Amino acid sequence: MHRGYGIPMKWIRLQERRVLPLRGVGMTGRATVAMMTANFNVIETFVLPGTAYRHALAGARTLADARRALEKYDFTADTPAFARLVESAGPDIVERCSPVVPRSWVWFDPEAFATPQVFYGLTGLQDGIRESWLRLLDIQTIRRARDAGMTEATYLSTASMAVLAQRAELHPGLSGRSWSPNASLGEPNAIVQCTLGTGDGEAAAWEWTVRTTGEVIRRPTPSPADERPVIQSARLAALLGDRMAMPCTLDWIWDGQELTFLSALPAPAHASARTFSRRALARLIPRPLGPMAAGIVVELLHDLSEDAGALLLGGRMPPIPPDVARVFDGSVYIDSTFARNLLDRTGLPRDALDDLPLQQTTARARLSATSLFRLPRVSRAAVAVRLAVPRLEQWISDNRTHLAELDGVQVEALTGDDTLANLQQLLTFMRPLVLDLLLLLVSSSLRADDLKRALAHRGIQEYLDEALEAANDTAGLDPWTHLDRIAARVSDDTALLAAEAIAKGDTEQALHDLCSDLTVERDLEAFMRAFAFFRTSIVDVGSPTLQERSDLLPVALLRARKTGAAARVEAARDPLAWLDSLPGGNSILLRKKYQAMIRTSAVTEKAWFYVAKSLSRARMLLLHAGDLLAEQGRLDRCDDVLLLERDELKQDGDLRVIVAERAAIVQSNMASTAPEVIVVE
Repeated sequence: MHRGYGIPMKWIRLQERRVLPLRGVGMTGRATVAMMTANFNVIETFVLPGTAYRHALAGARTLADARRALEKYDFTADTPAFARLVESAGPDIVERCSPVVPRSWVWFDPEAFATPQVFYGLTGLQDGIRESWLRLLDIQTIRRARDAGMTEATYLSTASMAVLAQRAELHPGLSGRSWSPNASLGEPNAIVQCTLGTGDGEAAAWEWTVRTTGEVIRRPTPSPADERPVIQSARLAALLGDRMAMPCTLDWIWDGQELTFLSALPAPAHASARTFSRRALARLIPRPLGPMAAGIVVELLHDLSEDAGALLLGGRMPPIPPDVARVFDGSVYIDSTFARNLLDRTGLPRDALDDLPLQQTTARARLSATSLFRLPRVSRAAVAVRLAVPRLEQWISDNRTHLAELDGVQVEALTGDDTLANLQQLLTFMRPLVLDLLLLLVSSSLRADDLKRALAHRGIQEYLDEALEAANDTAGLDPWTHLDRIAARVSDDTALLAAEAIAKGDTEQALHDLCSDLTVERDLEAFMRAFAFFRTSIVDVGSPTLQERSDLLPVALLRARKTGAAARVEAARDPLAWLDSLPGGNSILLRKKYQAMIRTSAVTEKAWFYVAKSLSRARMLLLHAGDLLAEQGRLDRCDDVLLLERDELKQDGDLRVIVAERAAIVQSNMASTAPEVIVVE
């Protein structure tokens, strides 16, 4: 354990499945785990996460400070962990660098760390760790960071080095490296290079070009008689590249019978590469969407980018990429390269995008709400965020008639053209609402950060999560808040009867059991009227609403009860009284920060409320369009319309062939796991 830091120094064995995901394993570590997950034959590998020696650079502000700290570091306290590794994998051990850096650092060249090194025994292993970290501080890498506009201090506080350790194969037979197809380099095929021995430059080297099908289109002369490892490694490299959604290289050895992989590494991104991320939407859209739903989300995100840039930057707004939001295999991704640059220009935290939909604190935020409002250089953003609450309230006041129509106007009388026109008008109507929601999320995040600081000042920062939950529960427009209030009234006996009915698949009986109490029955009827739009995934117009599937209600109600509805209702009854009960909670400043958080949360919940109702209205219009197409014999069912794209609704002719093809693709997308980040070059 590191003296003074309480951090255990431990080598972790990489494996396909773990109870908890590994963090801090770096580029090579992630790619090697991806090989294991894909059932490649990977040599036993141990990893030392990048956090293990992160403390060694604590306080280093310059490159020279960091190098001195690493050169003088004493490994004595870590000897037992190193000794266990040498006993398991030694005495000759291969160390592979695995830089731990943000995926948004497209300027970072991983190939500079691709060469493994062999060390002998305990002392050699420790020297290798030191050398690996010093390679991270190479002057060429630091120079690239500076060219990308990054200071030494930022680089040193962010980057770290994980290390992979394996038993050294001193006589490997045939060893090689395979490159997956790389579109950014104009190479659609896999490239394989291999040598006899360790590939130290003295043995003969060969190179092949192999199609993804396994067909060899270029081979060396003369070449080894057995091309099995070449073809197999090429196909697996292409497979891993597809799985990781980025080009990669694989190192392997061949003993004449079995292909064994040593490591994998993502290929360096082109300087013009763009990083697309779905982290910001993962909470709202936890699963892939159908084509229609994905198209609507993409359009709203593109419009949001335009409107946010115009409001926050005015004439300094950079051009919006036409594909600022894209769909990959049913999952919606945002161009995080563009979004981070946009946020940085406005003065908002670059990483805020990933945290905003979660309505959590931006732990890495550079600015609190108070300090943000005082900065002249970001005055447009400061004013927009500060006025987010009155801005939405004014929008609601100006659009009361349109908002009432979300519930009142029926769609059955609309023609096909009128239906599509109404849908486009609805999406246009939502543009300012979605922008207001974004500003409110920023405001909520910054208010939460201010509250966090105020709680920490009183020494009660551990109550932050409870404070945020209590603030959110007072809004009154969150369906889950209302379900909590109803669930808290359900008795244990009634809940047990309803759960038994659900277990038998009889949700109608479950609802009947829950309504045996007249108060609960009355509240459920009111809930059905107020939240007919309710669905578990707000932005997915492809999922049914409560109005269409009332069987969702008893399941959701029992879930709320099981997860602590009564406690949440009690906390929300008088949030200020809850605050006063805390030690030091009677602080005037803390009370002021908390009240600001409550008000912002309540108005933010209004924005979510109207976004949900608007998208449910969009679903009604789409299903009506599907009804009309089914009546014309162009679709089999009305909900098949959700497998189409909006432009296809204007086409003439039979649409069932398109639906049949899309259904298989959508089902495949639902069964797959989408990567969090995709790099497009």
